[in-house]
Amino acid sequence: MDDQNNSMDDSQEKEIGAEELWRRHVQSNSGALQNLAGVSPEAVIRASRRIVLGVTFVSWKEAMFCMKACVVLRQRTFLLKKRHSDCQVAICRYGHPCRRHPEIPRNFFLQQASSRPVPQNGFCGENGRRLECAWEEALQNPCPFRIRWKLDKEKTWTISVLASKHVCPSHLHTWRSAADAKWLAEVLANKVTSNPKIGVGQLGDTFRTEYGKQASYKSTWHGREIVLSHMGGGDAKSFQSIPAVCARLKAVDANGHVDWEPQPDSRAFRRMFVCPSASGRSFPYMRPHVGLDACHSKNQRYPSFIMLATCMDGNKNISILAYAIVDRENEENWVWFLIHFRGAVTRIESQEIQYVSDRCKSIINVVRNIFLGASHVHCTIHLERNVKQRFGTEMEKFFKVLHRCKTKERYKQVLEAITEKNPACGQYLSNIPPALYVMYAVRRPRFGHTTSNIVEIANSAILPIRSYGPLQMCIELYLYMMEQKVKQHRLSLTMNEERLTLYAAKYMATQEEDAGRMRVRITSLNEALVQSSMGDFVVTLLPECKCTCLVFKDMCLPCSHIIAFEREMCLSSERHVGVMWTSVAFRIAHLETFRPVDTSNLTISASCMAPTPVLKRGRRRINRIAGPGEHRSSTNNLLAGSSGNRSLEPEEHQMLVEILLVGPFAQQRTPRLCSICKQPGHDRRTCGRQESDNRHPSQHSTLTGVESQGVDIPYNR
Repeated sequence: MDDQNNSMDDSQEKEIGAEELWRRHVQSNSGALQNLAGVSPEAVIRASRRIVLGVTFVSWKEAMFCMKACVVLRQRTFLLKKRHSDCQVAICRYGHPCRRHPEIPRNFFLQQASSRPVPQNGFCGENGRRLECAWEEALQNPCPFRIRWKLDKEKTWTISVLASKHVCPSHLHTWRSAADAKWLAEVLANKVTSNPKIGVGQLGDTFRTEYGKQASYKSTWHGREIVLSHMGGGDAKSFQSIPAVCARLKAVDANGHVDWEPQPDSRAFRRMFVCPSASGRSFPYMRPHVGLDACHSKNQRYPSFIMLATCMDGNKNISILAYAIVDRENEENWVWFLIHFRGAVTRIESQEIQYVSDRCKSIINVVRNIFLGASHVHCTIHLERNVKQRFGTEMEKFFKVLHRCKTKERYKQVLEAITEKNPACGQYLSNIPPALYVMYAVRRPRFGHTTSNIVEIANSAILPIRSYGPLQMCIELYLYMMEQKVKQHRLSLTMNEERLTLYAAKYMATQEEDAGRMRVRITSLNEALVQSSMGDFVVTLLPECKCTCLVFKDMCLPCSHIIAFEREMCLSSERHVGVMWTSVAFRIAHLETFRPVDTSNLTISASCMAPTPVLKRGRRRINRIAGPGEHRSSTNNLLAGSSGNRSLEPEEHQMLVEILLVGPFAQQRTPRLCSICKQPGHDRRTCGRQESDNRHPSQHSTLTGVESQGVDIPYNR
């Protein structure tokens, strides 16, 4: 690209309008700006604000940002020098020889100690450590591009020196984009903040649309990571604001329960607990079914775990009762969490409550010791996965029948069939007490939830929040609970005349419709035999209402068999409806709302410090890594059968590869190609056709003529 056309006089551009400036840009950069078709001129002017002599900026950061926008549009790169505290100088990356090492000849290679070599005519950076590539003609005709910011007495930054024209060709700057990660983090901060799950490709498209230039994938990814780290409290100073957040939560909600603790041997953050009073007081009017679980955060630098306690109201809405952010999931932290949970939630110590969780040993032991007499059941999905992983798909089907057994005799019959089919699986299931998962033996109502979905759904709902650090996670979780409570509060205001909640009314209507197709054989005033297409069921009204279908025991709502018997006796079946299903209980549960908390200008305390950061290389892992024998490829799962988790033998694997290459799936498989030669089977690092133009100068590993002649290579020490 001809730089004289690209470098216009900034003083003239200041006087012309946006339309004219847009026309000149398109004419002078017709090849480079073709992808800007359809973008408004105002967007280009806003993105590439011109820097003129004497322009004043509020801060040096603002001046640097505008300089970046100007350079990105021109496809230039520059170096930044700090002369002293009140002066900053930006020079062109090309055309400035190293002044720190004038004794080193230019026709030699420069190489750092334990660093990669750089090509001929390389020179050191301004800090004396970075090696940069120099233009061959820069020694005779240096690029005059130079901008100087100076701090005025009014504490503003003013451009005092401006030489905006370049003499170096722009194609020399393409190997390293001026849109680096830090600047992209400032440009794309709003996009990432509004949608933390946004992809790198979408961010690249947004940048290309607004600026008309292509930012590298690597720089865009690192820029997004910078924004996410700041959002998630990546800065170590954010941990020092945790005591201030807890103090403000206590100030706005005096009846709430908030606490935090540091490490016992240091001041590093360890754990914190939050239970607003609006959640703790609403539990007596919800279903007595509590889900407990812990999920890991997505923050790699400061990993943590979120402990949740959830329940459901009478309208099938999941509510988070309390949460805790801890350093790890172990029995000690579960004891600490449940002790605070017991003191924060009203009537949580009642023996009528059912707790559900996975088979984590720490949860099982702690619930048994803290909530004496309470019922605790296991998630059947976790048990089902264990059976499938250990004993295969066939035993998984048997287990689905086993945990739905409604009588003890049926349970023994199915367990004997499993033992006869697979003795190891039968021994494994017989060691688990049936009261933990079998339908007939469970003591308390589970309200149709045989799994821990009431807490797993909450874990999925807060997935974007799990990418933050502990400080931001605490704030965002509180705001999430506040928004959910307001939604249910507004819904409760509409339930004025209804006796039952919307979900309970719909359920009762379905059961009454099924009851009309049943035949009732009354044996006494309290017992009857109800015949239906699903079989015969015995209904008893006194002294305790029950049905052999166990639906009423599980739901606290009359089943179709009880409704059919009550209808035959000319009685109302709504007298058996549990209190938690009424609209009155729903309104009381969501009567109290949260108080807003101002989390700006938080004070910093030395009593809470950041823990030791965990430094991991590579991208942040989002999805779970596949375990042994698991195949992520859809074609592998299709060919492996219904299980999809069976490990393939070498012969089967070779057959699978041949089918993929020549079979009907061959058209769907897209091989990965090398970015240099566009051939499959290798990547750019192992490609034999690498050219010097396609790589960074510091990545050259082959010797040149200077090295092959035995000339000593000086080192920059």
